[in-house]
Amino acid sequence: MTQTLASAFPDAHIRGVADPHEAEALCGVQQFDCVLLDQNMPQMDGLTLASRLRASDAHMPIILVTSIGDEMLAAEAMRGGVSDYLTKSRLSTEAARRVVDRAIQSATQQRRIDQQHDELETFAYALAHDFKQPIRQIMTFSQMISEELSQTEDAGVRKHLGFLVHAAGRLDNLVDVMVQYTLLSQPPELTDVRLDTVIASIRSSLTPLMSELRGELVVRNAKTVVRGNETLMIQVLQNLIVNGLRYNQSPVPRVEVVVRGEAEYCVIDVRDNGVGIAPEFLAEIFKPLIRLHSHKEYPGSGLGLTMARKAIVAQKGEISCKSEPDQGSVFSVRLLAGGKRGQRRAGPSSRNGA
Repeated sequence: MTQTLASAFPDAHIRGVADPHEAEALCGVQQFDCVLLDQNMPQMDGLTLASRLRASDAHMPIILVTSIGDEMLAAEAMRGGVSDYLTKSRLSTEAARRVVDRAIQSATQQRRIDQQHDELETFAYALAHDFKQPIRQIMTFSQMISEELSQTEDAGVRKHLGFLVHAAGRLDNLVDVMVQYTLLSQPPELTDVRLDTVIASIRSSLTPLMSELRGELVVRNAKTVVRGNETLMIQVLQNLIVNGLRYNQSPVPRVEVVVRGEAEYCVIDVRDNGVGIAPEFLAEIFKPLIRLHSHKEYPGSGLGLTMARKAIVAQKGEISCKSEPDQGSVFSVRLLAGGKRGQRRAGPSSRNGA
């Protein structure tokens, strides 16, 4: 093996060790570009040593050298964190060069990704801190203005200030959830969520847009509790409702939200009378940066439905769409029902729990 590796990498320093404990100690004091292990060794097998090396260095390229017929062992090793494997009967200079190069490149890429993730995490916390301070100032000063105007007759101003305080509070919650869930990929906290409360918050936020577009929002059977995250539910349903109003050429844009029960689940249908979606594009709409219309026709980022799907999946739910051109669209969100009934199915045995 040492001779083969020396032929494959003539400029590399190859260190051969017969004792697995000595190899483990050596890796603890010296940084190697790649480690190749035999499975059958005295005192410790290759999988065990690979696991211990991986615990010390998450990015170390580790290659298991196996005998012919050990394909099952190689598969188990790959699942256990081994980068790749070499079969002794097919060992050659070219095979060794190819497998080692691939393992090193893969480890280098993963190390870079993890470093970027750490930097993103630091950035997320800094961003949240910087955002939350002005949000708190908006809430504080708005409340102070509202209190000073409490004795006046101008109910309209007080009403608008109330909207401002409410919007700032929602933004404050959204910063928390988006940092934890979107940027840090941490699972959101799931609780019982009242859909009528969610819809009321959305109505309050969309009042100016509804007036601008002369749109209608009809809600049926919203006095239902689902298992989810209130901030994410507001984000998802508001996104679907806004899409239904904006991607719409009807004289009166209309979105209807209908809640219906389905055994121990709850289905929320968001139906619009908009431009609709051609059948061949239905499988693409939840993919990132997919846009079916130009920015000139309908502005947008192409990420709204992607984020909506991610938010629903994080709440152990499903989202789907049925649509036809010029016939509008129906987005269906399926979540566990709230209360005791839904909580019984919220564990590992749940159909959507994986």
